[in-house]
Amino acid sequence: MGALAWLTWLALSALLMLVTVAVIGAFAIVELLAQFLPVLAPTQYQLTAVSMGFGICVAVALVSTGVLVGYVRADRIFRSSASRWVDVLVAAAAVGSALNVLALFFIPGPPQLFLLVEAGVPAGVAITLVLLVMRALLRRAASMHVELDAVV
Repeated sequence: MGALAWLTWLALSALLMLVTVAVIGAFAIVELLAQFLPVLAPTQYQLTAVSMGFGICVAVALVSTGVLVGYVRADRIFRSSASRWVDVLVAAAAVGSALNVLALFFIPGPPQLFLLVEAGVPAGVAITLVLLVMRALLRRAASMHVELDAVV
């Protein structure tokens, strides 16, 4: 593997570790958060569950991205198994966007926090739509690859 591939794997692994620590840490600091922001105390467990679910979606997206990077390196990106990993990536983005919308119903307090989470909704939807377009392009390229292999 080249230096760029190692750097990609290193970056994805570091991000995955950070997300894993954040998901575990979210459960560990829920009581501290309730003490620091009393307005969030009534919905602290709901917000923790939503944030943990979102973190799991991010972890799934990082793992599927890593697998797809491996497929590109091994020149297997046009196989049907790659298409399944792209479907996993799209599903993780869609579920993460849905969890972001769900979080809006549990934020009682600071309007800045509500606006921050609300800004994530169109970003998540846009990412999901771009991934859907890229999935369609990959399927089209895979079918063309199969046709070209048959010709050659």
